Amino acid sequence: MTHHIAICIPCYNESANIEALYTRLSRVLEQFPEDVFSIVFADNCSTDHTVDLIRSLAARDSRVGLIRNVSNFGFVRSSANALLAPDADANVFLMSDLQDPPELVADLITAWKKGDDQVIFAVRRSSHESPILFLCKKIYYATLSWLSDYPMVRDTTGFGIYDRSVILALRESIDSYPFIKGLVCAIGFKWSTIPYVSADRKGGSSSASLSFLVDFGVLGIVTSSRKPMRLITTAGLSLGGLSILLSLVVMISKLLYWESFQFGLAMLSISALFFAGAVMFALGVLGEYIGFINQRTLRLPLVVERSRDNVPVRRG
Repeated sequence: MTHHIAICIPCYNESANIEALYTRLSRVLEQFPEDVFSIVFADNCSTDHTVDLIRSLAARDSRVGLIRNVSNFGFVRSSANALLAPDADANVFLMSDLQDPPELVADLITAWKKGDDQVIFAVRRSSHESPILFLCKKIYYATLSWLSDYPMVRDTTGFGIYDRSVILALRESIDSYPFIKGLVCAIGFKWSTIPYVSADRKGGSSSASLSFLVDFGVLGIVTSSRKPMRLITTAGLSLGGLSILLSLVVMISKLLYWESFQFGLAMLSISALFFAGAVMFALGVLGEYIGFINQRTLRLPLVVERSRDNVPVRRG
């Protein structure tokens, strides 16, 4: 049976990796001569020669397509559009920095064909990147999994294969800033994982700043869990009860030891600082949820495209 499979590759200033990525990916696709492939690059307004290189590839390979954004819409929105734009029997999401090995695409396609899983994620078993960064990611995903209101995939960039039924459902989402892997788990699609070892970046430099990593981490939590708000409510009630108890202790101590007991301004200042910090933290978490709700109600498009060349059209 012939399948049409789209390889969806978001990119931004990846001129150092495009040729190597295409070469390695082409070797993988040769293993499936019975299938039809589209290789769709989604450029997020690169400032280097990324677009020129992709156009050069498209000139000699009819499978290569290109989506160009009118401006930089950020990794989350551009990547989601890259995954959802092509129409095929299955879409493979693959990063362009070569940290996720293109060779694993063969295993993903084979597993999708043989099994009944609608999504197969590639998950990082280990990594050649900075040990501290990898450990931080492991801790984050463990925390996200604990906080999540449903079983959550861990240790993945979103690298994987998505059945057409999943793509169609995700397109119906009104979320203009989607946490795709969280949506897959929340909707309830059947998913499985394939482990791999992540490589270090071969060329170019990462555009993922610390602020982006924090923003992406917060996005995962606020879209996947209500536990932070529940924890804040519980903490607020506990602190309120503790405050009442301490007030009673202070009043009784003062009555019993009127002359000798000195509560002092220091204790009052520390208590005020503690409760002020707790309130600010609570407001910050609530603000993240309110901001996310506001973003959803705006119903903005994922991106605005400048052009789209040789991308499989949607059939429904």
